[in-house]
Order: sequence, then C-alpha cells, then structure tokens
Amino acid sequence: MNGCELRDVDKYWTHFELSTRCAFDFVKKIFAFLSVSSLFIGGTGFFKTYIGYVLLGIHPNIQVCFAVFLISFSVYTLDKIADLDKDVTNMPDRMRFLKGKKTLVMTCAVAAFLFSMALAFLDKPLSLLIILVPVGANAIYGTRLIPGLPRLKDIPVMKNVVVAISWALVTILIPALHLSNPDSWLVFMVVYFMFIKTFIDTVLYDVRDVKGDRENGVRTIPVLLGSEKTVIVLLALNSSLLCGLIFVEGAIRLLLMALIVYGYAYILYFKERRNPLALDFCVEGEWMLATAFLITILGGGMLA
Repeated sequence: MNGCELRDVDKYWTHFELSTRCAFDFVKKIFAFLSVSSLFIGGTGFFKTYIGYVLLGIHPNIQVCFAVFLISFSVYTLDKIADLDKDVTNMPDRMRFLKGKKTLVMTCAVAAFLFSMALAFLDKPLSLLIILVPVGANAIYGTRLIPGLPRLKDIPVMKNVVVAISWALVTILIPALHLSNPDSWLVFMVVYFMFIKTFIDTVLYDVRDVKGDRENGVRTIPVLLGSEKTVIVLLALNSSLLCGLIFVEGAIRLLLMALIVYGYAYILYFKERRNPLALDFCVEGEWMLATAFLITILGGGMLA
C-alpha cells in the first residue's frame, strides 16, 4: 500500500470516527431529554404494566399501559417541579431544563393526569381508583396526618416504601382486574416482585443522590448505612424474589429469572455513583429491555 492509499484510509477512518461520535452525541442528547422531561419514566410505567400483564398470564392491554405511562409522567413531572431547588446539587441538567418552562411543563403534566384518568375509567371504573393510588400516596407522604407525630416524609426509608407500594399496586392490580379466575397467591407474588424491584430501584437512585441528600439532611438508606451495607441489603432483597419461581413455569419463569439476574448485575454496578443517564437506562429501562427480551428471545408467544 503506497502513501496516497494510506492517507485515504486515514481520511476515511477519521471521517468514520467523527460520524460515530456525532451519532453517539445525538443519541445521548435525545436520551438526556427523555430523562429530564419525565418521558422516560413514563415509558417505564408503560412497560412495567406490560410485564405485569405477562407475569399474570394475561395479554397486555395497551390502553391501560398508556394510562400508566401518562400518570407516571404526570406524577414525576410535578415532583421534579416541587424539588427543583434540590436538583442544584443532584441533577443540575434537570434544573436547567425545567427552569423557565415551569408553566408549560405543569400544563402538560395536568393534561396527562386528566387523560390517564379517562383511559383508566374506560377500562374499568375500579381501574380509575387504582391509578390514583400514586397521587393519594404522594399527598399522604408529605402531610402530617396526626398532630405530634412525624410525617411519613420525615421517617427514613418510608419514601422508598411508599413509592414501591404505589407502583406495585398500579402496575399489577389493574391488570389483575382482567383475571377471570384470579389466583390470590400468584397475584400476591407478582405484587411482591414488583414492590421489591421498585424498592431496589429507588434505593439505587438514593445512592446517586447521596451527596446532595447529606447536604440537605435527608436520611436515606445509603446515607444511614453507607454503600457496602446498602448493597448487602439490596442483594438480599433481590434474592428473596427467587421464591416466586415456584409459582410460575415455562417461559414466564425464564423471564422472571432473567429479571432477577439482571437485578444482581445492576445492584453491583451502581453501588457507586455512576453517570445519571446510565442509571436511568439500565435501571428504569429494565422493563423496556425485558419487553424486548420477551419479543425477540422468547418470540412473543408466551401468552399464546
């Protein structure tokens, strides 16, 4: 190969590197927008509900999944607006995105909330009550219910418990309404599974926010226990999900096992603070990955 040919190869390789870097930066910016705008967390609600249907052995109802997408987007958007001052330390990108757009973002959140209620009611009137659980839980969490006693918000770990219970009930009980002959043990197992997975996810986000939480005096599990003990607790909780394998069989058992193994992997990887976008993609994006696994690896025929 002569000098001219080498220069041509170098030129094409440099062009390829620049094109690849530009494409990566473009994807990164899109994902960052989805994350800070709560659209990604809305997608998490959609796919959590989708997997909830699958674990219960029911064909997913896309209307209900979309209703959970909307309520997830609405609740988390309003929370981000309320916590805007705290994001100076933990999530400066989110603060910059929301600053100056509060009215527009709040309008979108309220519209999504109303639309989600309409879709839930059209499914079943009882679905409407269940889909409002996160809203009610959020209100109770920040309110002093009994004079002289602390709010749930002031009690360590209660944030994780309230969030996990709320989304476990929404993403599993609404699908369970479509069971003609519900198996109480199966429903309980799937609710427990979603509760533990969501609880673990919230604690990993506390690991990300540990610096800001210490500065603001927020007593989360990582702040109280430290990184090593927090990881031990999360690994133990993830291991408790193995008991659920006795309630399912076939492809659903394979899916459940994949989610448990994946849980071990991201607990160990995110035991230290990592890139926030990587945390969103790997932890909240777990349910999207699970759906892709369901469709591509299992062929989407597990409910046939």
